[in-house]
Amino acid sequence: MRVALFCALLVAAVIVAGVVVHARTPKLELEVLHIPKNPFTPNGDGDHDTARITFYVRDSDPNSKVQIVGPENVVIRTLYRGPLVAYKHRTFRWNGRTSAGRLASPRDGYRLRVVLPGQDRDMVYPTQIRLTQSSGT
Repeated sequence: MRVALFCALLVAAVIVAGVVVHARTPKLELEVLHIPKNPFTPNGDGDHDTARITFYVRDSDPNSKVQIVGPENVVIRTLYRGPLVAYKHRTFRWNGRTSAGRLASPRDGYRLRVVLPGQDRDMVYPTQIRLTQSSGT
């Protein structure tokens, strides 16, 4: 009887440990496939005028937002509002402009932010997007 009880407790402990480890491991919802490593020059000369960002999410959300955020995660520009479908690659381009139409400051670094409200996720990708003020030719 004691051996059976011990085995049952051991199996239960292993199951609980597995559940706890799985619950504590965050599932990465955002997979970025391309983000500029070098600064881009939004000066209108047709060469590197936009930052191309390609990513996918692992869970669909009909009310997602794709944004560019600056220091303190302040929203600089919303690139997209609407559905994102799981595992579907999406590409967006940022022209270096704020929501007000002004050129963003080249002194600051900017990041991609993807909000999936249905998944209770707000993800800011750590790699900075930089821009430079370069005169047009």
